[in-house]
Amino acid sequence: MKKLASYVFFIVLCGLALSQPKKDRKCLRGKVITFPKLTTDNWVKLHPNESMDLSAATVCLRFYTERISLDPCLFSLATPSYAEDFSLRWLGYSKQYKMTVHNVWDQFDGLTFNINEWISVCATWDANSGLAQMFVNGVASIKKELGPKEFFKGNPVITLGQCQTQYDGGFQSQSIFTGFIADVHVHGQVLTTRQIETYMDVKTKYKLGDYINWHNLMYTIDGSARVEEKHQVTF
Repeated sequence: MKKLASYVFFIVLCGLALSQPKKDRKCLRGKVITFPKLTTDNWVKLHPNESMDLSAATVCLRFYTERISLDPCLFSLATPSYAEDFSLRWLGYSKQYKMTVHNVWDQFDGLTFNINEWISVCATWDANSGLAQMFVNGVASIKKELGPKEFFKGNPVITLGQCQTQYDGGFQSQSIFTGFIADVHVHGQVLTTRQIETYMDVKTKYKLGDYINWHNLMYTIDGSARVEEKHQVTF
């Protein structure tokens, strides 16, 4: 009987292991992640090589959408201390970008959001000054003081296409992203304006992320989200 119970337990563990999405490490240069379905079951998690201890951060990415959901989420970083330690989303009702740092948010107005067009976004924050700034398709926002002046610390859960409401998950339907996301890089510093301009110009070589690097990315993908070649979409 004990042998049978042990065998059943082993089978259950194997089934759970097989059902879990596996981590992949690949160079995604020239590729996009497609989010084709309006459901909280689609997500991509990014896995850095080390825990965070960053006094500043720059997050850069490109996206292409028709904005089916109300407030599509582009990037979400959660830690045990803050469910929204760093997140970026578009607010459909007010036509503004929303940036959250250490669970404190502000809105950035007058920046480009066009459906069915590629949009390049960079967001910066510095713990020493507490200043945040956004850049969209080469246009800079003003700087705003945002969040407590604390370092980014701990083991983060980084998600694309969904904004987390807690450290270990919790997605909301109004924040689902559908479309394409590409060229995600996270830097442990505030990039210079020149470096951000270089990223915005997709025809030139730009500084790759030292914390999250799209060209050497460890990630987990689930649901109907998938990695595709760039030539399969319109640029």
